Amino acid sequence: MIKRITPAVSTKIQNVKQNEGKTMIVEGKVQQVNERGLKINDRWYNFSRFLTKKPTIAVNDSVKFIASGNFINDFISIEKAENPLPKGPKDPLWGIVPNKETQLLEALRSATKIASIIENEVSIKFSAQDIIKLALTLFIQQSDH
Repeated sequence: MIKRITPAVSTKIQNVKQNEGKTMIVEGKVQQVNERGLKINDRWYNFSRFLTKKPTIAVNDSVKFIASGNFINDFISIEKAENPLPKGPKDPLWGIVPNKETQLLEALRSATKIASIIENEVSIKFSAQDIIKLALTLFIQQSDH
């Protein structure tokens, strides 16, 4: 007699497939956003083609919406995150609201320029460690003001 063994993985896949068609309310903080959807609670949800209006949503916003499977059908509420920091050059706040990372990068760029000018004027070679020390000094001075 041969006994057939059904792995537990197939049961999980069947359960997921059954849940994909159900309508549910999803609530949480947005982890990532792109043109097709957003990621909440480590799961991606796509904007449905039947969604009447795609609102502007940013990372760390709190959202509540109706989803059918992996598709967002309608938004119930959207709460914007307080004091969003610039996330990159495409962000409208980039360069206007300085955060610690951008200040540190600017200090490193300045230190590299200073070291390069001094190396060209005087025959002194700077090590990477010297440039990092100079950048940290500039960063600390900038933070004090």
